[in-house]
Amino acid sequence: MACHTVVEGRFRWPRLARLAPEDQQLVELLILSSGSLKAVAKRLGISYPTMRKRLDALIRALEREVKADERFRRQLVKEVAAGQRSVREAVKQLKAI
Repeated sequence: MACHTVVEGRFRWPRLARLAPEDQQLVELLILSSGSLKAVAKRLGISYPTMRKRLDALIRALEREVKADERFRRQLVKEVAAGQRSVREAVKQLKAI
């Protein structure tokens, strides 16, 4: 049974939620393994060098999200300055990041 709930508005998901599902899983495994790449590699059945490559790709993906947030912040400031968005709404958006 579907509820047909709709969420509308201008908002941004948290950075980790914007990552691909496999990257989110990797973050979760890293946290649950206390950051041990060796333990995560073993759990995933991959070699340490492959695990390292996946971590490097995850870092690049997260860096892209950080840069996207910076662009979003700059855009908010421009919109407030142009009167296209209220200060209150912009502050609310910034706190969500």
